Amino acid sequence: MAKAILGHVGGIDPRVTARLARENQLLRQRIADLEGAVLRLQMENDTLGAMVSNAADEVLEPA
Repeated sequence: MAKAILGHVGGIDPRVTARLARENQLLRQRIADLEGAVLRLQMENDTLGAMVSNAADEVLEPA
């Protein structure tokens, strides 16, 4: 039945397949880049949070 449907539609254009594959590759790379940015920002946020916590501890400690 799939052959009949594809035959009816006229088949898959290789240019369309190649374009979709390229777009898919670009989207996967963009996702990987964004995931890397999220990890970097989380580590930066953790570092800044630790710095603020340490600074607050120093201020609150009695002399």
